[in-house]
Amino acid sequence: MYTATRQLQWPEGTPMVEVSIGGIDYCNPDALVARYGGEFEEFSNPIEAVETAIDICRSWRKDGEQEAKIGIGATLGMTMPFEECSFESAREWAKKEYMSLPKCPQCGNLIEKKQELWTSRFVPDGEYLYCSETCAEETYEYADQQEDLC
Repeated sequence: MYTATRQLQWPEGTPMVEVSIGGIDYCNPDALVARYGGEFEEFSNPIEAVETAIDICRSWRKDGEQEAKIGIGATLGMTMPFEECSFESAREWAKKEYMSLPKCPQCGNLIEKKQELWTSRFVPDGEYLYCSETCAEETYEYADQQEDLC
């Protein structure tokens, strides 16, 4: 999970829109009160999280915080400033991160850790996780049809 929050980073007070890896429980504790759409939401897709953070940063700048930056990091439950990065590098990171995440072998959707995980009753060459019961059942039904053809 990924969460976007606005922060005045300690100790310098640098305005930063942070994308926290690990969700709401892993963002820095001094987040400013939500003012823009998407703040404090948890995203399973890092691309959506980064695009939301960029939108928040642009809005914050438009509202007068000209020095606002974007940063990506993981606090691991502690307090720590995030390193700033450009919008372009944040997008590159998000694409790489997205590619590394587990996806459903049936439909290609992300498999979210918070959702119930499904396995197929028919596992031809190892155990696969699916994003939904529907995808697991479709795989089972397809495999069952293939066995009937033999």
